[in-house]
Amino acid sequence: MKRNLLSAAMSRALLCALVAPISFSVMANEAPADASPDPKQLDAVVVQADIAYRNRSDAIAPVLSYDLEYFQRFEPLTVGDMLKRVPSVAFVSDILEYDGAQLRGLDPGYTQILINGKKVPGASNDRSFFVDRIPAELVERIEIIRSTSANRSGDAVAGALNIVLRDAYQFDGTYVRAGALRFDDGEVKPTYGAVASGQVGEGRLLGGFNVQGRYNPKRKRSDRFEEPGGDFVDREDQDDTRDGDDYSANLSYTRDIGTSRLSIDGFYVRTDRTETEHSLEFNDPTSTLRDNLLSINDQVEKIDQDNWSLGLEYVFDMAGGRTEFDLDYARFDDDTTSTEEQTSFDDGDTPPSFDEREGTREIATLRDREATSKLAHKRAWGTTTLEFGADFMDKRRDTALAVSEVDTDEEGAALPPYDEFERAASRIEEQRIDPT
Repeated sequence: MKRNLLSAAMSRALLCALVAPISFSVMANEAPADASPDPKQLDAVVVQADIAYRNRSDAIAPVLSYDLEYFQRFEPLTVGDMLKRVPSVAFVSDILEYDGAQLRGLDPGYTQILINGKKVPGASNDRSFFVDRIPAELVERIEIIRSTSANRSGDAVAGALNIVLRDAYQFDGTYVRAGALRFDDGEVKPTYGAVASGQVGEGRLLGGFNVQGRYNPKRKRSDRFEEPGGDFVDREDQDDTRDGDDYSANLSYTRDIGTSRLSIDGFYVRTDRTETEHSLEFNDPTSTLRDNLLSINDQVEKIDQDNWSLGLEYVFDMAGGRTEFDLDYARFDDDTTSTEEQTSFDDGDTPPSFDEREGTREIATLRDREATSKLAHKRAWGTTTLEFGADFMDKRRDTALAVSEVDTDEEGAALPPYDEFERAASRIEEQRIDPT
């Protein structure tokens, strides 16, 4: 039926393509005498018989599956590069990386990120995971689950993005990639990785790793006015550089035991990143002289993050159906140190005189641990399929924040050391049992 409809649509398109030049010729003959007699060359019309778009699964909940055949023409480096090519997926930010994936225009906290069908903790308060940390060569396909269902938690209101990594039964052989990215300022960042899979004992083993260098230099100028078309207020010249490396690895072991299957998989991501920002404010739209200087601002943020998970899955026949048992543990560690120092000048004087120099240092730590288990049974019931079970989650998140503020009124003097900190800490514990 679909092939007949496609054939009919192609026939109409070809007919229109043949008729269009005839109509154009008639209109040209009826044009005024002073019209140009030169014919117009039209671009070629290409009709493709097959549409490489997406696959629809036979699952009850609507699922769109995008595989390597869809993505390989874009030559993506990361999952962020892959998802930006998928309709309906948007991001909060694409500066240095694609983070905070969104579906249906809702905040990232309403989009559930899954790796191999399992949740992973993230740094944000909304638990969103930065998908760009995962390299493309570790991915088998990406599934978009567009509606909620009883076998997923309520934080998937907008839908779920399931990143399915390559496993030993889907990939056989070895894949190696190496390269480098060179930027206009001469910086070179390496990128390399490898994936290998083969028979090990009675099962199959797959392992992969990837190193992705990241670098994003930016220069920005901002002119501020009291109102559109109004008086000039000040100008800011800013240099912003984000420099870092992402390391990732995955491991998968699968073994068939009779009609049962045992699977063990693990995933690890590490991020080392430094973000520096230098800003100068002037009270003149063109001058860079000290006599027009209003402020000097320097910010340095150092980020160290580790995200890993380990899971075990056993699927076996029982009670006329198929039973699945999952046991998973995931952990996320984040250590961020941010320092901001600013020198201010009093614009009430001409030229602006030194006012003060102040600095703030924040040290933030986050430790997130999440243990989950699942028991589900699926069986045929007449012409339908019945699935039921329960999910259990035990989660704990510890956060700590230390803040130190220093200042000096002496021009040219160094800031005092950051040795007195105000500290705050919190803990969130969560236990959930979700029947499905």
